[in-house]
Amino acid sequence: MEPEDARRIAVKVASETAAMLRDNACTPRMARVIRGETTRADQMAEEYAVEVLRAEGIKVRIIGEEGGVYGDGDIVALIDPLDGSVNYLNCIPWASVSIALAPGNARTFREILAGAVAPIFTGQPLSFSRGGGCRMGETLIRERMEPYKRVIAVYVEHPSALEGLKGFMSRFRGFKVRSLGSAALEIAYTAIGRITLFLDVRSKLRNVDTAAAAGMLLECGGSLIGADGVEPGLDLSGVSRIGSLIASLDHTLAEETYSIVGPQMRRPGSPPS
Repeated sequence: MEPEDARRIAVKVASETAAMLRDNACTPRMARVIRGETTRADQMAEEYAVEVLRAEGIKVRIIGEEGGVYGDGDIVALIDPLDGSVNYLNCIPWASVSIALAPGNARTFREILAGAVAPIFTGQPLSFSRGGGCRMGETLIRERMEPYKRVIAVYVEHPSALEGLKGFMSRFRGFKVRSLGSAALEIAYTAIGRITLFLDVRSKLRNVDTAAAAGMLLECGGSLIGADGVEPGLDLSGVSRIGSLIASLDHTLAEETYSIVGPQMRRPGSPPS
């Protein structure tokens, strides 16, 4: 499969699934719990995304947030059918659908063929194809977008980590700090320069959460740093944990951030759910 063909498929799947979720948003039935933390919205979105993907007539092995691994093919689809489910179920308009398509033997995010992150409530899908650049909608992004204010997206969970982030916050005074609730969407916005730095020290990010957006960030020329200080690898054996993550188009800023928060990123976290 050619990367640009993969991108068009990823955009279609993510966009149509996002539209379905938008049409069903703010309805109590979508919050019905199926099992554990899986709601009707999560289940319905993955089933819909897989249906749209299979309608393209390609043989694909699927790694889904809800269904695990199923299907067979030389191409692997990593699907996060609803990133920002708490926002979505509370009718807060910041959530997304993401899908990445990769060769079955890929071991790095740089080998992903293409990916798309589609906002559910507003905005155009963000996508990339390997070697073909990054796009907002169908417009190729030829230069980095300059933000109105420098924004840092920070995700932290353990109270002890807040103490460790004091040095980080002191160093980056003047930046606007946000934690919006859809990591895939925030990494994608980092890839196009709208967010200056993405930092997650919860040790919880997974391959399905990050594949499309992380691949886009790298295609746009950015830096991706994991808990061990290097670019994380990509596991296609199933849903697996990536852990903590730094993402930025500014390589120096990413490295400096790791020098400050590395110890917090290496803290053991909860296993993927």
